[in-house]
Amino acid sequence: MDVLRVKEEKAFWGHEFLTWLWYRIETSGGELEAEGLGPVALWVEDRLTLGSLETDSKENILRNGEVARSAEAAAALAVGKKVLEVRLGMAREDREYTFTLKGDTFDLLNVRVPPADAEDEDGWHGTALVRLGLIREIWAVLDALFRSFVDLRLSSGWPETVADMARWIGSKEGG
Repeated sequence: MDVLRVKEEKAFWGHEFLTWLWYRIETSGGELEAEGLGPVALWVEDRLTLGSLETDSKENILRNGEVARSAEAAAALAVGKKVLEVRLGMAREDREYTFTLKGDTFDLLNVRVPPADAEDEDGWHGTALVRLGLIREIWAVLDALFRSFVDLRLSSGWPETVADMARWIGSKEGG
């Protein structure tokens, strides 16, 4: 089994997920339900990379400012590009996170978690465990959202979602 070939063949799942997630963030006002975890607020931060697996077109790397609302982002979506990488902000209960998520590998990069409040006799060990728990919270939310995406993607409701996403893209172009 050629691992790189399999990775390339399956990368569309991650790119479609990130594109769907951006769509859901914008059409829900940023409030999403992570099944089993409750509500979570998500937003696109200051970095967005769009591209196409089907063509050799150039990637659009958007940085600084409101990249999700930019004309460049709308134009990239309009020609069929999908999100390859996105920097997200997330708030759950009283905790706020930022991280970059890569679509093809689901790698988390540049993760920022809330300060660890582990003032106990365990010292840095306690702090490390708290921070690992905070990173696990990011993964739990992403897992729940990905499960929702896969359930929808494999359902008969997917074509209607694609049509809704096309309308969303059209509204971005016109706006």
